[in-house]
Amino acid sequence: MRNLIFVALLSLLAACGASPEQQLEQARGQLASGSYVDAEASAAAGLAAGAEGATAWRLELVALEAEARAKKTEAALARLERLAGAWAKQVGGSLFVQTAGQIRDAGDPAGAIQVLDAGAKRFPEDADVQKAIAQAKAGGTAAELEQLRSLGYIE
Repeated sequence: MRNLIFVALLSLLAACGASPEQQLEQARGQLASGSYVDAEASAAAGLAAGAEGATAWRLELVALEAEARAKKTEAALARLERLAGAWAKQVGGSLFVQTAGQIRDAGDPAGAIQVLDAGAKRFPEDADVQKAIAQAKAGGTAAELEQLRSLGYIE
């Protein structure tokens, strides 16, 4: 844990003075290489450096994906909810489905269902969310089925 914090701090120190666009490129590279903690830190630094418009949106997406791929389900859920309010025109059910897939691929199938449930509550008529839930009901893992059961999607 100390190593992760140390690496994140080093990334932030190295990033001092970098523009939001530079932070975005750095965060994307870190995300692509699987350095999720670093990608999240670089995205946060870019946002803190005053990113606006499309650059801010892209930094938010990098941070969201980094959280999802690092199995930080609660952080990803909180970011999705915040983005759904602040960026309402850009956020739809498909972003919840995409994030759920990333969380599932990271090894948290129950967390993926939590994200789908949040998407279903925010976008109850969204076909992508409903389809993803139906697919999980039909062929989900034991953890997914248990989470679906606990949320009342199956009996």
